Amino acid sequence: MITDTIENLSIYKAIYPEINQLLNILESNNLESLSEKMTSDNLTLIPIFSSEVSSSFDSKILESHKKLMDIHITLSGTDVIAYANVNTEVEEYKTYSEVDDYALHTSDRVKEILVPAGYFCIIPNNFAHMALYKGHADVKKVVVKLQAR
Repeated sequence: MITDTIENLSIYKAIYPEINQLLNILESNNLESLSEKMTSDNLTLIPIFSSEVSSSFDSKILESHKKLMDIHITLSGTDVIAYANVNTEVEEYKTYSEVDDYALHTSDRVKEILVPAGYFCIIPNNFAHMALYKGHADVKKVVVKLQAR
């Protein structure tokens, strides 16, 4: 898990080359005005707004991916992202779906990261995670899906 300010995103392109493509998209597109899913080459940008925690929220359930990984960019509010190591800190809850590229897990070892406006969080696929976790309110964000390393 890597969290930093959006201004420092370019630092991480040595680890994740797809960030170059994201930086090019950011030069010509305002994330604030993104209102629907956008796909460009190997990246997908998904705008999300959440005013409060869902009534069906379960604090022990996290998701993971095998083919893709996420970068969560918070535009307003403070996102709360929960996470646990897929290899050592979770139990399988729902088997991996190749078509949808996700599995669900439960964990009693959940940790949390706060991602305020102007920050991002890179979530490698060795972490199960759940964004918009307990305690968030009025969060506007963009989730970027890119190929896992």
